[in-house]
Amino acid sequence: MNNKRSVLFILVLIIFCSHLVPVLAESEKGRLEIVGVPDDVVAGRYDPDAGIFYADVREIPDALIKVNFDDVQILGYKMEWNTKDNYALFSNDAKLEKDDFELSAQIIEYFGDDKKLIAKDNVLVVTDDAKIYADNLDYDEETDEALFTGNVKVIFEDGELEGQKFLMLLEKSELRFYGSFQGEFNTDNK
Repeated sequence: MNNKRSVLFILVLIIFCSHLVPVLAESEKGRLEIVGVPDDVVAGRYDPDAGIFYADVREIPDALIKVNFDDVQILGYKMEWNTKDNYALFSNDAKLEKDDFELSAQIIEYFGDDKKLIAKDNVLVVTDDAKIYADNLDYDEETDEALFTGNVKVIFEDGELEGQKFLMLLEKSELRFYGSFQGEFNTDNK
């Protein structure tokens, strides 16, 4: 892979990962909205002793759960938020949106105390420069590593990469490919 394409991919991942977990971890105030639910339908419940808020709007047409932290919005149809353990689970077509990227997956989990974010099943990260598809994404803020696994495909303006395991060491701006991988590139100098 030539240097131009390496730098582009590294920048995409740096933008994605460096903004996501710190924003969630540092935010002290958020806003929860459940929209599109008729007045006579129970869409959520809160257990103050356990510190768990649970909502499920999968069976309600046009309903949606929204959680906003500063400039990050998380959307989904099913959510469990454990305030005591600083853990949040969004499932059933969950989406995380920020001004410079979007993450979607069947499941998005945030482990606040461990400073980890996990996305599972049909993971898609979209930035201005690339789209990254994978079965799973594990991001660890402590080690500053983003691990994409399972059917990983990165599509950018000049080509694409495919493989089973890609590790991004953000602090070092290093990308590691594990096992077999392949790529196609446009070598036209513009």
